[in-house]
Amino acid sequence: MALNAHNVLQSAWQSQFGTAVATSTVKLQNVSSFKLTPDFETRALSQLRGTLAPTHETMLDSYKSNASFEVSDESFEDVNYWLDSMFGAATPSGSGSYTRAYAAPTTAQPAPHFMTLQWGQTNEVWQMQDASVTTLTLSGANNTGIQVGGSLIGGKVIEGALQALNDRTGTSRPTGCMASLAIDAWDGTAGTTTVAASAFSWELTVNANREYRAYLGECTPSAYNDKPWSGQLKLSLELNNTTDDYLISMLAATNAILQKQVVLTYTVGIGVTLRTFKIQFAGHSMSAPELFQDRNGVMTYDLVLDGVYNPTLANWLKIDTTSNATTLE
Repeated sequence: MALNAHNVLQSAWQSQFGTAVATSTVKLQNVSSFKLTPDFETRALSQLRGTLAPTHETMLDSYKSNASFEVSDESFEDVNYWLDSMFGAATPSGSGSYTRAYAAPTTAQPAPHFMTLQWGQTNEVWQMQDASVTTLTLSGANNTGIQVGGSLIGGKVIEGALQALNDRTGTSRPTGCMASLAIDAWDGTAGTTTVAASAFSWELTVNANREYRAYLGECTPSAYNDKPWSGQLKLSLELNNTTDDYLISMLAATNAILQKQVVLTYTVGIGVTLRTFKIQFAGHSMSAPELFQDRNGVMTYDLVLDGVYNPTLANWLKIDTTSNATTLE
């Protein structure tokens, strides 16, 4: 009898698209939910055969896969696996504590760090090759850690095998009490104006609009491309003398849209024990919020910003992490 509690998710980095790695190198042990779906494109042929039978022949035209995952409390170290998979492999800098910088693509196609995933348990393992994150949701609140979820696309799914990988130790997790928020003018310096005692939660959604494709002579994908990325940041704010300024500016404007730069930072430790998670986001408020929401008797509203390129930031989204992860196995 196979029990869901025995399932694990293991991964190995691929050196190139289309070439699976059968031997996993890391256990993605923080994952709380994973769902894998092989995706067939098939046809039931319509033929005049003098019968009411549904069909006499079927065809398999293409074969790929998709998956979804959730992490209920991600670590400073393991969040990099999902970021590498979506943005491309970041080169760590530093000593003792290592910083990785990720940025949404602008003029060049990104080079995702593709994974081969092994999912299941002994005697029931399924391998997903060419896996990459195409949509990613990061969120946090004053009384939680950082939640991560998203969707992956991949190639063929075949029977796989798990490796004898131990649980990793020495990882650390951010919590809401480590977080700070800054909101600055569009032409200002991001991270300058701290907004204290105002934000309850946040959610960032990023979509790479990534697609896999195959050519004549192929049933499984052999290439990929991204269309323009999109993203949205939502901040749940208490209504006070600081945060009502955003509403005043947004609702009183004539022929103008509220535009802001936002920096969210989680920080703990110093020196070699330094751990950080930092989001820099530039966006415009494309719709007005509901006035107002109720949070245990406190008036709140959601400030929602859609990603827009900012010339000072030279992007619309950057994410930096600092952890003790020298390499991502």
